Amino acid sequence: MSQPCLNAATCFPDATVPLGYRCGCQTGYTGSTCQNDERICKDNTCWNNGTCIEVNSTTVDNNGTTFYCNCSESFTGVHCELKVNLCVNITCQNHGICRTVNMSWSCICLTPSLYYGNYCEIQTSALKVKQALSKSFASVAIVALVLTCSFVIIMDVLKYVFKIDPVKAERLRQLRAKKAAKSKPKPKPKAPNVAIRFQYIA
Repeated sequence: MSQPCLNAATCFPDATVPLGYRCGCQTGYTGSTCQNDERICKDNTCWNNGTCIEVNSTTVDNNGTTFYCNCSESFTGVHCELKVNLCVNITCQNHGICRTVNMSWSCICLTPSLYYGNYCEIQTSALKVKQALSKSFASVAIVALVLTCSFVIIMDVLKYVFKIDPVKAERLRQLRAKKAAKSKPKPKPKAPNVAIRFQYIA
C-alpha cells in the first residue's frame, strides 16, 4: 500500500509499531490510519452549500464543541435544511397566491383576466367595463321600480284622497262603445234564393 493513511494524513516510517509506520492525522481525525472523522464540521453538517463554523455557543455536540451553519440566502435552519419563505409577510389580494422563486416572491393572480399587479391589486379594463355595466343596469332597474311605485301611489292618492279617477273617462268611453255595439239592430237574414223551373207538357 503506497499510502495507508487516510484523510490527508501524513505517513511516517516507524519500526517500533507492528505496522512499521504511523499516521500523523489532520485535526479532527483519529485512528491508526486516521479513519475516524471526529470533526464537528463535517462535509454533511451544513446542507445546501452552507458553511460550517465552529463557535463557542450555539448548538452543542456530544463532545461539547459547538458549530454554526452559515447558510446561503435561500436556506435557513440549524443545518440549512429549511428553504427561506419570503411570502411570510406578503399578502396577495383578490385570491392571489404568493410563491417564492429564486429568492424573490411573486403573487400569482388566479384570475389574470380580472386582476394583475405585484399584489393582484389592479383591476383589468374588462373588469372595470363589467362593473360599470352592472352599475348601469342596476341604476336603470332601480329607476324603473321607483317610477312604477310612484305611479301606483299617485293613482291611489288621486282616487282615494282627492276622489279623482284619472281612468274614469276611459272606462266610460269603453262602456258607451260596448252599449252602442249592443244597441245596433242585427241585420235580417236574407231569404234563400228560389229557382223556378218551367216544365213543358207535350
